[in-house]
Formats: sequence, C-alpha cells, structure tokens
Amino acid sequence: MQTFDKLKIVASIDTIEILNENAFEKVEHAGGIISLKYYQEKPFLLVIKVDLANREVVIEFSGKILGKDYPQLISINTISKCFQNINDMHICYIDAEAMMEGEVVKADYTKDIKGVDTTRLANYIQGHLCNYKAYQSRLLRNGNLIIEKNVVSKEYKIRMTIYDKQKEMCKTTNKAFIQDNHLEGCFNDTCRVEMNLNSKEQVRKALKISDNSLKSVLMSEANPIVDFLNTIIVQEEPRQCVSSLKSYQTELVLKDCDYDLQKVEAKIRSLYPNRGVSIKNKMKPYRAMMALIDAGNDADYWQDILTKLR
Repeated sequence: MQTFDKLKIVASIDTIEILNENAFEKVEHAGGIISLKYYQEKPFLLVIKVDLANREVVIEFSGKILGKDYPQLISINTISKCFQNINDMHICYIDAEAMMEGEVVKADYTKDIKGVDTTRLANYIQGHLCNYKAYQSRLLRNGNLIIEKNVVSKEYKIRMTIYDKQKEMCKTTNKAFIQDNHLEGCFNDTCRVEMNLNSKEQVRKALKISDNSLKSVLMSEANPIVDFLNTIIVQEEPRQCVSSLKSYQTELVLKDCDYDLQKVEAKIRSLYPNRGVSIKNKMKPYRAMMALIDAGNDADYWQDILTKLR
C-alpha cells in the first residue's frame, strides 16, 4: 500500500465550497476578489488556494492532518479521513469523491520501518553508492542522510531522506502534537525513508502510472523507494569462505572464539608465547575471513532492509 507524508493536489473549483470566507486571505484585482488563500503550519500543514479566475483549487497537506492516525500516513485507506478532518474545521467543504480526480503535482512518498538502526543504514548506503558522481550523499549533524541525483534539471532531481522518526517526534516543536493525539511511544524505534517527488512527471515516473489523478497515485503498485535504492546501491558478492582445509581450520578457530577477533588474538598469544612470533601476521587469515563473513552479513542485512520497505 502506498503511503505519503505530504500531498499537493490541483482540482476543479467545483470540488470545494467555501464556508467561512473570513478565514481566507483575499487577493483582489480591479475591485474584485480573484483568489482566496488559507495557510497554517500547526498542528499540521494545510494550504488551500482557490483561484477564482482559473476555476481551480490547490490543496496541500501533511500526514499530521490525520491526528491520532498519523502513524498510518496518507494512503487509500486514510485519504477520506484527511478530507473529513479539513471539513471539520468548518472553513470549507471538500467533496472527497470528486477530489480523487484531482491531479497530484507534488508528493512525499514515505515508508516507516521498525527495528532498523538509522545510523547503521546511513553508513551502509554511503559505503555502497554505485557512483559518487551521479549521486550525492550528505550526512547532516542531526544524523539525517540525504541522497540526491546529481542533475541540474528539477524534473530529474530525485531526493531521498533517511532519518530517525522517533528523534524528530521528540523535538519540542512536536511535543504538543504527540500529547494531544496520545501518540507517546508510537514512533519508537522507527526509521523513516522519504522520497520527494516534486513534479507531475516525477510522480508519474516514480509511481509508474499514466495519469496524475489522486486515485491513480494512491492505487499505484510501484515502490519508488526500493527502485531507487536498487539503482544506487552496489553489492559485491561475498566469496566462499571455506574453500580449503586451512580456511576450514581458520573458521573453526573463529567459531570457537565467538567470531571475536580480540578473543582470537588472545588465544594466539597464549599459543605463541615467544616474542619472536609476529602476532600481526598470525592474525591476517582471521581478519581476512571475518571481512568475508561481514560481507555476507551485509548482504543479508540489505535484503532485510529491502523486505521491510516493500
């Protein structure tokens, strides 16, 4: 199921009825009102622009519009709730069914995954980028990882952000929202992966749909996050660790020492008390095999990440 943390929709003016005109900022020209605008940032982002001249409405809202259902994000299952919560503000009435034919012009495609160390994931991605010129990665001070396709054109510029959602929701700016909606602990151990789709073409290509209707967007079966990660991440196939009697014996020692190189070194030092023996050289085969084992573990780790994102 497709989930989003933000949508921007352009629809016919017939999908909305203004109930409280005073709640909107009016733009006048030649003595008449040509557009209305409503804007708020808290407790959730909501922007409504009514263009009377072109007879269209632009509406943008964030996932927090769902209140206590925010952890579910915006989806085909929660979209009616989004519009209902706007209608409950009594500033306008949105025809939810008609709005499904509106065009999505921007979207933040979002997946929340549990049980993932955000720092480890960020380090893994940075260490496995297939092309450091084609894709730029930036690890911010707050731990957020930003990956961007290195292109000039806005139409082709893809941006993905990976961050610790629990950490973000613990900020002072989110405290009231969490308390008011009884969401304490709901984002614990949550890693958020978010892809910004900033044009109609990006939305269509990423979601593999032929039109930008809200219905098509929410019903898409594509997974742009997994597609993007499969494009930018390169994995080397780990070589077979055990290929000879010597490597078999090496692995047996590692197993006996719980695959802990510090324990292996202590064991070797006890077996070679002579100072003339190079412990560094004796440790080489164990370090080499551990590198191969870690490579295999990395492959399993990455497949687990992709599975969680599907």
